[in-house]
Amino acid sequence: MSPQQRSMLLTLHAVRLLGFAGTEPIAERFGQDPPDVERCLIDAGANGWALRSAFGGTRGWSLTLAGRAENERLLAAELNTAAGRTAVSGVHSDFASLNTVVVTACSKIQLQRLTDEPRPEGIDEQTRQTLAQALTSLRGLEARLTAVLPRFSGYANRLELALTNAATEQAWLTATDRDSFHRIWFELHEDLIATLGIQR
Repeated sequence: MSPQQRSMLLTLHAVRLLGFAGTEPIAERFGQDPPDVERCLIDAGANGWALRSAFGGTRGWSLTLAGRAENERLLAAELNTAAGRTAVSGVHSDFASLNTVVVTACSKIQLQRLTDEPRPEGIDEQTRQTLAQALTSLRGLEARLTAVLPRFSGYANRLELALTNAATEQAWLTATDRDSFHRIWFELHEDLIATLGIQR
């Protein structure tokens, strides 16, 4: 894969993982140079892979269906070059049970926020332990992933920071306006299925 293809892969993939974002956050996601990312985004727009639009007063980029297909094509090439399909498939399989635990815990929190008075204080000890155990297991999965695809690094550290912040503010578990535990976990799940070219 050429450097240009690598830059396009990371740029399109960052847009997919973030959903809708400006150039700076897209570049930051994989530590790319913002001017290089801006050029990739302009090229992606010209190819019909990305669309720049405004939402809620913010301008940003999102992928088109053609962009998702191109992203998956580049991810498949990356995976084949790394000979990593067996390793990533194994992690995805082991991730499934952890995903059930985390989604159940986060869903419980979201339901409580809908039915109870808002609670700015931190999480209960049982939930903290459940998510902390999932995080410990995830560190091992991340090590297996980064052995073949280094771009998977960082998820566990981001989750740890979110869990630490949730000790005093529960919103760090499920909020969508920050790098919350649930948002990061969802992103990792999307990263895995995109890399393998499968559906949820």
